[in-house]
Amino acid sequence: MRYEPADKPPLRRAIGAALLIFVPNTISIILLTTFVVRASGESDGYLAWVTFTGLAISGLSMILHAFPFRYLGSGGLVVTNLNVPLLAMSVLALAEGGPGLLATLVIATTLLQFVLVSRLASLRRIFTPTVSGIIIMLVAVSAVPFFVDRTISQSQGQSALVIVPGIVAIFAGLWGALQSSEARRMWTLPVAVAVGLAVAVPLGLYDARQIVDAPWLSITDIQWPGWNLDFGLQFWSLLPAFLVVKLTAFLKVVGDLSIIHRASYRNPVALDFRKIQSGLNLYGASTLLTGLVATLPVAAPWSSTAVYIGFTGIAARSVGICLGLLTIMVAPLGKVVAILSATPNAVVTAVFVIIFGLLFIEGSKSVFTTPLNSRKAVIVGVSMVLGISAGSFGQLSDGILGDFLGNTIIVGAVTAIGMTVTTGFRGFWRRRLDVSLSLSSLDSLREFLDRFASRYGWDDSAKMRLNLAVEEVILTLLDQHDEHESAHTRRLTAAVHADGDTAEVELIVYSGEDTEENIEDQISLMGDQIAPDDSQQLSTRILRHFASAVHHRKYYGVDIVTCRVEKNVLGT
Repeated sequence: MRYEPADKPPLRRAIGAALLIFVPNTISIILLTTFVVRASGESDGYLAWVTFTGLAISGLSMILHAFPFRYLGSGGLVVTNLNVPLLAMSVLALAEGGPGLLATLVIATTLLQFVLVSRLASLRRIFTPTVSGIIIMLVAVSAVPFFVDRTISQSQGQSALVIVPGIVAIFAGLWGALQSSEARRMWTLPVAVAVGLAVAVPLGLYDARQIVDAPWLSITDIQWPGWNLDFGLQFWSLLPAFLVVKLTAFLKVVGDLSIIHRASYRNPVALDFRKIQSGLNLYGASTLLTGLVATLPVAAPWSSTAVYIGFTGIAARSVGICLGLLTIMVAPLGKVVAILSATPNAVVTAVFVIIFGLLFIEGSKSVFTTPLNSRKAVIVGVSMVLGISAGSFGQLSDGILGDFLGNTIIVGAVTAIGMTVTTGFRGFWRRRLDVSLSLSSLDSLREFLDRFASRYGWDDSAKMRLNLAVEEVILTLLDQHDEHESAHTRRLTAAVHADGDTAEVELIVYSGEDTEENIEDQISLMGDQIAPDDSQQLSTRILRHFASAVHHRKYYGVDIVTCRVEKNVLGT
């Protein structure tokens, strides 16, 4: 990692990194929009409209993601594209009722999405890193077969030479990806595309006629479908299915933004859910805009951003701005779009085999951010196996139900969410205490924790460790929040439950202010030396000694600290 989001690389380097991402991402947007429109039977005029608006809105979204606006934008490099779970439902909506029906469904379901974002802290036990990571891995294992099947189906009846450029491209890309030199790895994707094209052109597999026939400005061929919001029978029959798919797509974006956030920094940092909320708000606004202009739901953050960052070593905001500007500039240029879309499918597939292969690893990193236990192992294993087997389940029924059962992402996501919610029912029986965040509440907290410890047979030494760990969390939170803020606006909800021989204490602080300090980051960055007058660092060191794990999640107006203390063994 050479440049984090707030760093400012030289403009030449930022533009270069943006160009490395621009080519494969733009080709992907063009190919996916073409696939959806062709599969639904819509006209070429609508395809031109979808391509133009899709590129323009996606580019605008990438620019806005780069700015660290409060409540809107991720504040870093975020590559956007079509949301994979929504592809099949978009085809179905266009085939059943045209652009008007698709627009109505997108607008209606996006309004629900804004509600989910506002309640993200309350849904934290569903939108877990494990669930998000599973969905990302399922996207990777389902996307590659999609591209491979499309390439093979279009090459049927043709010479076997059709797939040769793809084979050469993937070997060239893998050779670059396996290099020890960071500078060489950065050129992995461009080299794969260039080598593939170098083989395709002599074989006559690059469609130059498509470029010649394309207009310089595609605006002349655009046919805006107009306003036609349809709330008829077709809308109500497709709405339940669209809601389920939209929820899956929403969960995917939560995972995408989480993975992008983790990949954007040199050192491991705690996930800042305020940035996730802001990114989700921008995603919702962009999706709402696509519904208003009756185009496909583009501008969804892609976790492949983490792969691009890994290749370039640059996560700076300026790259996102340059990438967005390039995407918007190319939107009305029919010739440029034709040059990109003429790239043979086999070469495109080779590039995405590399991207989605590395994306699978990024998803697994999200799953294993915390140690693997038997509960998580069952959730991950069963969800992945059932998701990969979804193609067989789809044969059990026809119509929408068959599409659901045959969708890898939906089956795997529903399985993961179902098991996560089921195992999380224990939270309903958590013992809770509501007090103000102040020193005067420490006595009430001690009594609350002592009752829990006595109930589960903890001895005096274990009680002391539990009390000291929670007390240090409270003292640290008090130091982080403004002393002048009224105690009535700083409410604390404490909950505790037993997980075997471990106590898990959850402290939720509701405050009117947002602070930047994160206890989890302070523990991970803590060195061996301590300043004699630094009381906050002393509290953090005591907390690290008595707690086996500490996680601090920050939402807008809410801080959630989870602290685990062992009954019989001292924390590390």
